[in-house]
Amino acid sequence: MKTKRTHIAEIPKEQGKKIEIAGHAQVIRGQSAVMFIILRDITGTVQCVIDKANPQFELAQTITTESILEIKGTIVETKVTNSTPNGIEIQIESFEILSLAEALPIPIIEKGGIEVTPEVSQDWRFLTVRRVRNATIMKALSALDRGYSEFLISQGFIGTHTPKLMATASESNAELFKLDYFGKTAYLAQSPQLYKQMAIAAGLERVFEIAPLFRADPSFTTRHATEFIGHDAEMGYINDFSEVMDMLEKAIMHIAETIHETCGSDIEKYLGISDIRIKKPFLRITMHKAREILKNRGIQTDDGKDLSTAEEKAIGEWAKQEHDNDFVFVTEFPWAARPFYHKKSVSSDDGVTPITISADLICKGVELVTTAQREENYEKLVTQCKEKGLHQEGLQWYLDCFRFGMPPHGGWGMGGGRLLKQLLNLETLREATFLFRGPNRLTP
Repeated sequence: MKTKRTHIAEIPKEQGKKIEIAGHAQVIRGQSAVMFIILRDITGTVQCVIDKANPQFELAQTITTESILEIKGTIVETKVTNSTPNGIEIQIESFEILSLAEALPIPIIEKGGIEVTPEVSQDWRFLTVRRVRNATIMKALSALDRGYSEFLISQGFIGTHTPKLMATASESNAELFKLDYFGKTAYLAQSPQLYKQMAIAAGLERVFEIAPLFRADPSFTTRHATEFIGHDAEMGYINDFSEVMDMLEKAIMHIAETIHETCGSDIEKYLGISDIRIKKPFLRITMHKAREILKNRGIQTDDGKDLSTAEEKAIGEWAKQEHDNDFVFVTEFPWAARPFYHKKSVSSDDGVTPITISADLICKGVELVTTAQREENYEKLVTQCKEKGLHQEGLQWYLDCFRFGMPPHGGWGMGGGRLLKQLLNLETLREATFLFRGPNRLTP
């Protein structure tokens, strides 16, 4: 690359202007006197033309699909077609084959009658991401991270990074990946929860993190992964839990706005969604109300447990059908179904049932976020730890954070890939992940 490269989306519509572009040879159509090459880079495609009079015409006939080319040429006006949507093409003056591609194991441009299974797609993930639709999803995922960070920073949150090697479990012991740590047992972090609260105790007041998390969950579903990117936050000095839900709601709305601004036109073109921006406040219902809705829909529920996948789906359908809303907070989860560090209370519906000041955010029938107010009192936290059957000794380093002054606080943990899956109506979390990890997927 000896001169300045122009990205395809930035090609000026100036007849006769000379430019240099580079990318993949997506389509090659040859005739006896002329060849057409559709060149693709991360920003789009453009048709390039070379005729028999060009001294490199014979070399052009050796170009294979997906080879990397560097092309110098002149902008020429032409008819608007599927190959030349902007009414321009590049008349090739010279080119260089930077990398000649071998025969493809799977097609980049999907054609009728050619099916690639999900597993084969994962085997050749670096090729399937070359598809414009999949590249668009990756751009949206990047915009999601940016929108999340930008919004929280604007609200006074400090970005942080917490350890991913832990001596104790942060959530369920059943979902831990164990490994040898210099003769001791260590675990891959399922959540930064305990460390986020340590940051609040440290006086940072508001913190957030975007980082990988690990769950030894043998689930084969469209929304689970053994490694995923968590979008977490914790905020101190709250007056009540509604402040946490308000902040989360605004963050997600800003994320959707950022994705729309960044790649909304490509999302409409390649995924068929004209506008993913969120225009309505999220619904909020108690678990008691959710159980009533489920029973009215003929679904029997267990009052002491978490919502099942089927129940979440039914609540999502209710929210859409009755309120035309994709998002609903279900609050006041039963104490038996929540971790020991959630703040304990009683149901606002009956004033008796033990609940936690917490919520799940459901989007289109899928749980995206668990959020809660935390217990900040040391003595109460120790008692709750015992109630859950946990050993205080292994958690004392965490419990110590509450002995020397801890403000009221709350936060959330969200899977960004799961949010994008729901926003873009993707079939599986795999599509919203660059390289997926599941029970039977450890490569590439």
